[in-house]
Amino acid sequence: MAIMKVTFASEVLSRCIDLNVIVPMETLGLPGAEATEKKRLQKFKTLYLLHGYGGNQNDWLTYSNIRVLAEMYGIAVVLPAGENSFYVDGQAVGTRWGEMVGSELISFTRQMFPLSEKREDTFIGGLSMGGFGALRLGSCYHQTFSKIFCLSGAFVIDDIAGKKEDYSDGIGDYYCYHHIFGDLERLKDSPKDPLWCVKQAIEAGSVPQVYMACGIEDFLLEKNREMRKQLEVLRVQLDYVEVSGAHDWMFWNKQLEPAIQWMLHR
Repeated sequence: MAIMKVTFASEVLSRCIDLNVIVPMETLGLPGAEATEKKRLQKFKTLYLLHGYGGNQNDWLTYSNIRVLAEMYGIAVVLPAGENSFYVDGQAVGTRWGEMVGSELISFTRQMFPLSEKREDTFIGGLSMGGFGALRLGSCYHQTFSKIFCLSGAFVIDDIAGKKEDYSDGIGDYYCYHHIFGDLERLKDSPKDPLWCVKQAIEAGSVPQVYMACGIEDFLLEKNREMRKQLEVLRVQLDYVEVSGAHDWMFWNKQLEPAIQWMLHR
């Protein structure tokens, strides 16, 4: 098991970005452990795992069992910083977060680490804002990702589209969302809308499979139910889970392993 903290120079963001990479290269030489004299030679199936609003690239390592699960299931995991970007591309220089994660980061990590370049071995997931980002990027870059999972996805497009300067929802206000998404009057059915991206993937004939999980006590439950309905209307191959839980790490940590099991199931 190797955990690497990496800083790379992102051309599309015009700045350096931090990320963590987990690669289960070899077993520990501990008493009772199976001895391995050779490092694994295969290229690893890879999960690009996105953090939520207000978080950073260390969240999953700090609060979840992702390190244990990566070793258990033999997968590499890439944990990029996404700030509060919702992983969309802004108009200003240095705000193309979607392109950074969906394209530039893929190329960089595949050059640096023993990661499979096969679509069927490449996945994207996330929680809350990261769930929004995973659905949007997984669909937008459908030629790269075969499966997507969203835990408590923050599917906020319908809430903020068309809002005026006096809008505030307790998490962000008009100026916050305008900074992230641009013109809110033109947000719906745009490339920043996950459903628009899903439709593009459908037209291309390569829409990824989707897994969604949300807690019954989560304040985003209705948003996830609505997204489920929309994806079912579009006939996306979808697995949906609702169980007891809130919008917190207790829920996300419990749901992470089932999501990975689904991801690896053929």
